[in-house]
Amino acid sequence: MTEETEVINVEGLAKMLGRTEASIREGIRRGVDWLPKSFKMGSRHCWLKEDVRFFLRDFRDGERQKPKPGRKRQPPPSLRGVA
Repeated sequence: MTEETEVINVEGLAKMLGRTEASIREGIRRGVDWLPKSFKMGSRHCWLKEDVRFFLRDFRDGERQKPKPGRKRQPPPSLRGVA
């Protein structure tokens, strides 16, 4: 009988996100925005499964997308005034 835990570590997060453990560790080191917020238990980084699911739902629904930098595009000029 395997008991499901609500707290996951780097290995579990890598499986949930479909990434390697090395990319998760590098993301933690760099502070990337594609990782959910973690907490530390001792020396290990941990996540709550429900937090990860919520984070993934936000990504799916487009809630986590940052606005693109730069000016808004203007409509292109039309040829109506050309005679």
